[in-house]
Amino acid sequence: MMTPRLVRQFPLAPEAELLVWCARTAVSDDLKARIREKAQESLDWPLVLELADYHGVVPLLYRNLSALSPDLVPAELLTRLRQKAQVGALLNRTLAKELVALCDAFQARGVPVIPIKGATLAVVAYGDLALRDFTDLDLLVPQAAIAESQAVLRSQGYERRAASEGPGEINHNEGPYHVYIKKRALSRVDLQWVMAHQHFAFRLDRPEFWARRVAVSFENQTVPGLAPEDLLIVLCVHGSKHAWEHLKWVCDVAELIRSHPELDWNQIFVQVSTWRCRRMLYLGLAVAHLLLSAPLPAAVRERLEADGEVMALARRMPAGLLSDTREGITEEQAGALYFCVNDSWLERWRLGLLLCRSHSPMAMTPPSWCRGRLPLSFLARIIVPLHREMQRLLSPRIRGAMNRWVAFIG
Repeated sequence: MMTPRLVRQFPLAPEAELLVWCARTAVSDDLKARIREKAQESLDWPLVLELADYHGVVPLLYRNLSALSPDLVPAELLTRLRQKAQVGALLNRTLAKELVALCDAFQARGVPVIPIKGATLAVVAYGDLALRDFTDLDLLVPQAAIAESQAVLRSQGYERRAASEGPGEINHNEGPYHVYIKKRALSRVDLQWVMAHQHFAFRLDRPEFWARRVAVSFENQTVPGLAPEDLLIVLCVHGSKHAWEHLKWVCDVAELIRSHPELDWNQIFVQVSTWRCRRMLYLGLAVAHLLLSAPLPAAVRERLEADGEVMALARRMPAGLLSDTREGITEEQAGALYFCVNDSWLERWRLGLLLCRSHSPMAMTPPSWCRGRLPLSFLARIIVPLHREMQRLLSPRIRGAMNRWVAFIG
């Protein structure tokens, strides 16, 4: 007998529901039956493919549909899924080999490096290099070793990409990471030492990451990787940074938890409290648990359920999968999301002041789901006109000095 189905506060679109059920490596008997039942409904199959492509879960969708309901899926769509999955698997193997070569080059030069996400994540969390979409190589390096890291990449045929080549991205001449491209190849490398977004930053160059790094084996060789506990924190911070826009980021958290039942949760909670990202961890865990049934210990679930605000936010993501996307939280609303998930009221209102100073729409007209939206918008109505008047009256030199002072105290 099937177990009762949960009624979501913000229901998923039918095509998105099928996608979510298939976006996992472990499928229960109950879920298998529901997948076959859903596949017999009148679905917009091109939309299913479009969603899978956008959310980066084509390999998981193909694996489960081809195994559980190949007779119910249009043959043309299953063929396109197979082709996309095969192309992705080939790209992953190519990038994995390049990653091994790069790690060898860094080691030969004596430059510390830890690959994050990408190939190592596919192996550590999914147990299969082909099951996680990735298109670049993210390398964590010490900030003090940026020059040496760039020299290693140049020696391997990489060139720095100009900021203008990536529309909408951070200016890499001044931003917190550098992008390198290997000419006549498929390889792109992001050198990172901090995870940053407007009004948000999380340092990656931490002594704990280097001290606890582990060996990750693939391609018959090993490369360094983050310890599973540290990787979980990084994944939750990264997903929260982008308002969990892509389903694959939720899958990363769920699969890492599923594949590592021995996670040291006490260590995790100590670290996120120290690093002031506790509620970003809670948000990532809540989204993964609600959407993909990530198996959390009872004590962890109790922590999440005690934070009603985080649970309410988690039910609104990913926005693009909801039947009414207007109920979701988008990356464009990230400023308001950061405001809501700060660990302390002091940090929350410091960010609120920064949002007001930057004349952010998230301060002027906060979304309806934003707790504290009324005092925030009231604060904005006072600060924004005052700030504009100061800009008009004060000289650029004085304004610059004041901005530096505000940035310093913030």
